[in-house]
Amino acid sequence: MDFPEMKMGLKRPETLNEQLKIQADVSAMRKAITFGRRDSGLINRCLQVAEMNGLSGEETYVLLAYNALLQLEDFWRDRVKLAMLDINPPTMQP
Repeated sequence: MDFPEMKMGLKRPETLNEQLKIQADVSAMRKAITFGRRDSGLINRCLQVAEMNGLSGEETYVLLAYNALLQLEDFWRDRVKLAMLDINPPTMQP
């Protein structure tokens, strides 16, 4: 069964070196987020809300971080629930 490709966040850079280079440059991170808006409903919704409410740059990225962390928590909660339903659950590392 093929599932449609969906993105919640950003595509991870292919190498650790690329990832570190982006993380060291705020403008590169901002550019990646702006570019990721096309493919990510989460990013797009947050940036639209920020624009419609006239949020500053800092407020925009706090809104984005807050919503991303909520989605992350939901993902982990759902993943743990699914793991508990499996008759052969994977072992979880501490």
